[in-house]
Amino acid sequence: MALLPLLTGCRTPTIGTMEKQNSRPPIREVAVIGNSITHHSPAPSIDWTGDWGMAATAQEKDFFHILERRLSAWLADRQAEPPKFSICKGCVVEKDFSSWQTVPAQNADILVIELGDNFRRCEGFDPEKSFISLYTNMLRDFQKANPKQRIFCVGSWGDNALSGWIQTACERTGAHFVSVADLMSDPTNRAKSEGHFTHGGVNWHPGDKGMAAIADTLFNHITAVLQNEQ
Repeated sequence: MALLPLLTGCRTPTIGTMEKQNSRPPIREVAVIGNSITHHSPAPSIDWTGDWGMAATAQEKDFFHILERRLSAWLADRQAEPPKFSICKGCVVEKDFSSWQTVPAQNADILVIELGDNFRRCEGFDPEKSFISLYTNMLRDFQKANPKQRIFCVGSWGDNALSGWIQTACERTGAHFVSVADLMSDPTNRAKSEGHFTHGGVNWHPGDKGMAAIADTLFNHITAVLQNEQ
């Protein structure tokens, strides 16, 4: 009986080979521009001693760090190096969107914007002039700073009308709107339901369950976009 020759030409592709075969360039940087839901320094006067996303009980339980772990793990099979994650708080004047810094957007392959809940409506408020046009101009400036980045805008945690205006700005610019309306409407996603804090302002924020849900929603949106690019 003749013996079949061993196959010597089949090799498992390395990650480097996978990157070359992948039409999408590797994700090198992920930046998040956010408010206290993304990060808040210790403020004992309001019963907050953490140094991470407000109302999460530990750093690893806020949405930013959950998203960092999940997205890094997902990308590990698709590129050689993990992306760098960063937070920029204070890069946008959230109370009126009167100014913003484009520095975080310049090198980010993925830019997440979690802003809007601290926006203040003034007398004679007009949604188009006072919010939508400003948010739209901000997105366009970020896009000019880095035309290849993907921008994901998270809806409001407390105001459905605000979320609608953010969605309109995304439609005008091609940014990706990420709704959290169904999450914020569930009382069990708020910190108050978990009983770890006493201050009303802290309890307004998403608790551990809500933070995980926000991270899951963002992860699903981001990976769906990246998969469509391949």
